[in-house]
Amino acid sequence: MALIKCSECGKEISDKAPACPNCGMPLRSEDRGTYNVIVTRENQWFLINPAATITVDNVGKYELKNGSSIKIPLTTGEHTLLFSLGPRKTEAKINVTEDMKITMKMNRTTGEINVTGYKVDSKTNTPNISIGIGGSFFKN
Repeated sequence: MALIKCSECGKEISDKAPACPNCGMPLRSEDRGTYNVIVTRENQWFLINPAATITVDNVGKYELKNGSSIKIPLTTGEHTLLFSLGPRKTEAKINVTEDMKITMKMNRTTGEINVTGYKVDSKTNTPNISIGIGGSFFKN
């Protein structure tokens, strides 16, 4: 028997336990529920509008075009979604306990990727380059 950390509450528990005695999180993936996370990209008009890339837990990659939605099946627990659009990136941590909806849009002023939705905790990593009205690049 080995001690492992519960992915939900962080308490040390036996790897033989079917569920965490502290929070009840099932330890076997087949006992965890699978839920649909629907990610919608708001329809926005830009001169150049490439598809965004969503990387889930550093493994799965999805492409999200402007004005469209995708369905990502995820098991119960914490997951990390990395939204990339060119050099701009936003990391969102989500705790999946049910079907959920997430919205992604670009902030027209700052160029940041905004990710919002139920149980979403996001962090933006945006480079200090903006596009001016005349189409040239400015460094902040």
